[in-house]
Amino acid sequence: MILRTENLTMRFGGVTAVDSLNLNVPEGGVFAIIGPNGAGKTTAFNMITGAYAPTGGRIFFEDKDITARRPDAITKAGIARTFQNIRLFKDLTVFENVITAKHLHLKSNLLQAVFRIPGISPYSAEERTFRRQTDELLEKLGLSDQRDAISSSLPYGRQRKLEIARALATEPKLLLLDEPAAGMNPQETEELARFIERVRNEFRLTILLIEHHMDLVMDISEYIYVMDFGVNIARGAPAEIQGDPKVISAYLGSGE
Repeated sequence: MILRTENLTMRFGGVTAVDSLNLNVPEGGVFAIIGPNGAGKTTAFNMITGAYAPTGGRIFFEDKDITARRPDAITKAGIARTFQNIRLFKDLTVFENVITAKHLHLKSNLLQAVFRIPGISPYSAEERTFRRQTDELLEKLGLSDQRDAISSSLPYGRQRKLEIARALATEPKLLLLDEPAAGMNPQETEELARFIERVRNEFRLTILLIEHHMDLVMDISEYIYVMDFGVNIARGAPAEIQGDPKVISAYLGSGE
């Protein structure tokens, strides 16, 4: 298991947002967490990536306890994420957005690299390597033609791909995608599905996503966890989940 949680719990005052969540994510596949709004899905991501310290339970990544580590330490360990609301540096270029993420692995002085302190070459060997790797990444992901474009000028679907590219620049082993298809039309969603599959295959990583587009989830996911009111109510392969009465009730409400 690349990721494992044991009774992961998050309480905000008297409200339990996530209640004893147990995830077992094997290496190398595409997995999904689904559920109605307010089910606790993003809260679970926030605990895994260190944005929230759990009020109970443990998180293990590659069998190492990473519970309540700082977000930067978790990213360095090999977990990257995207967000439901795209978080790009709007005034920077496509290239600049991605290379900033490469600086997570910077061995020289970060201030010198960013502010170009006199006496320090603006293109040290390390920086040249980062620039080459960034260009190679953009080429792989089909974004090199807009390398020097301001990120905010990109079409919505390409901004999503750019956010994923920036996450990949940290060289993760596990990629968390929080509603990557939010705001996309059916054609864009289909393109995203193929893009996610290509990323998984080419970069040989594990993907865990939160998503409301059921067509996307059923298309690319190998295993699905279903949450409702902070509790995992079902888990299984897509075919199992589609016919589960508890899942149908959570999404549609129970009736006669």
